[in-house]
Amino acid sequence: MSHDGAHGSAAAREDRDHTATLREAMRAVLDLIDDVEALRTENRQLREALEGRALIERAKGMLMARSGCDEATAFEMLVDLSRKQQRKVRAVAADFADNTGIQPLA
Repeated sequence: MSHDGAHGSAAAREDRDHTATLREAMRAVLDLIDDVEALRTENRQLREALEGRALIERAKGMLMARSGCDEATAFEMLVDLSRKQQRKVRAVAADFADNTGIQPLA
């Protein structure tokens, strides 16, 4: 076997090892990108839930102050109105808190 043949074989093996390492690195990067996207989605959903919760709490407080009811009753009022309007409680609470929608005090 010639000296060049052994060297060529070693170079080819190095190229394959390098290619395999690059593929593994690329897979790891793609996995990280997927993880980041999943975290961004979760972060957005949690932020929306927190904002919705704040709106509901504010609307409940307004209802409690205005009608003298307790917290559970205020929430029931929001839920009932949401069912009647076929809208999410958050949307009803936002309208009520902003005084732009139908106020559930009939």
